Amino acid sequence: MTQSGQREITLLASNHETIVRDRYRLKCGTDGDFLMTLSDLANIAEILGGIAVVASLVYLAVQIRQNTSTVRNSTLQSNTALWTSVFCNLAEPSIAEAYAAGLSGKADIKPLHYTQFFLLCRGMFVAFENQYYQFCQGTLDRETYEGYERTISSQILVFPGFRIWWKQCRDVFSPAFVEHIDAMISDVPEGSADMLISEWQSIARDKTSTA
Repeated sequence: MTQSGQREITLLASNHETIVRDRYRLKCGTDGDFLMTLSDLANIAEILGGIAVVASLVYLAVQIRQNTSTVRNSTLQSNTALWTSVFCNLAEPSIAEAYAAGLSGKADIKPLHYTQFFLLCRGMFVAFENQYYQFCQGTLDRETYEGYERTISSQILVFPGFRIWWKQCRDVFSPAFVEHIDAMISDVPEGSADMLISEWQSIARDKTSTA
């Protein structure tokens, strides 16, 4: 190769290097120019990609929290509507009569009252079981669930009739729920059928005497 040919190749290589360098040259603003290589661009892209991943995770966490809150609110509303309906129905005279006869646990209960009380208990304990698993799965918060449990213990499981029904029908429920209700019953002394009205009368008399 002639000397002039070598100079031409050298010149072309120098021009190509200048073009590549100029293509990735950025202005610093005060200190002149600096070169940004392909490696630098790759690093920036990697950083931006990491930021995008973090932002996506934050967004997903917010969405999950909002969805959990929505599910819990819906569960609470459903349970509130359920028990409001149950207690309002129990106030109906014919149902209230069967309920009172059943919770006393007396052997001479009328067949009609027994049937009504049996079905009432079946519906109520199905609701108990549903709430128990809602709590276990995290869709019913602890504070709300513990409030339900206090009501169940002090106003339902305490009475002889409910204990008789549970002994009669406990095998139709899931083992975990049966164990849970058994533990609740063992923690609550059995009361008499008139214990709530007796408590009412006692409070009313005390209030009258101090008036």
